Amino acid sequence: MKININILPDEQKEKRGIEKKIGTIGRFGFSLIFVLLVLAAVLFSAELILNIEYRSVQNTADDHPVNADKDMKQTEVFLNEVNASAQKINNISSNTPRWSKALKKMSDISPPDIRISLIHVEGAHIKIRGFSKNREALLDFQEKLKAEGYKNINSPISNLVSPKNFNFEIEMDVDSKYLNQN
Repeated sequence: MKININILPDEQKEKRGIEKKIGTIGRFGFSLIFVLLVLAAVLFSAELILNIEYRSVQNTADDHPVNADKDMKQTEVFLNEVNASAQKINNISSNTPRWSKALKKMSDISPPDIRISLIHVEGAHIKIRGFSKNREALLDFQEKLKAEGYKNINSPISNLVSPKNFNFEIEMDVDSKYLNQN
């Protein structure tokens, strides 16, 4: 057990008590100021870092509209080219004659004594070469072609020279409206 005896006069005791309190308050104030300075340094550093990041983002954002406008113009040019190509394809497709219907009809009206060996097509003009067993079958075929609406049927005289087993050639035009129907 330890016993402390204080033999100082009361004035000095009070003075020492006040000094202790002032020292404690001073240390506390100094500690508080130190903590506030450290906090201010941390906040100042954070402000500097955030300011640098903000400028970086702002510069990137300033560059972005220029790049975005450039990309948008390139995309717009590309889409215009695609649209023009699609229109060309559509235009070509709508203007391309559909010969299947005309050729099927020609096959249907062809008499059994006629064999078609060549069909040459240019635009709405058609040239047919083939073999006929007799003259009557060829004349019947030409009449059926006229009845179906084929125009400008041109059959050379050489087609009619031989009465049996001969090669023939016929040229004619087809109505473009008929070819362009779906």
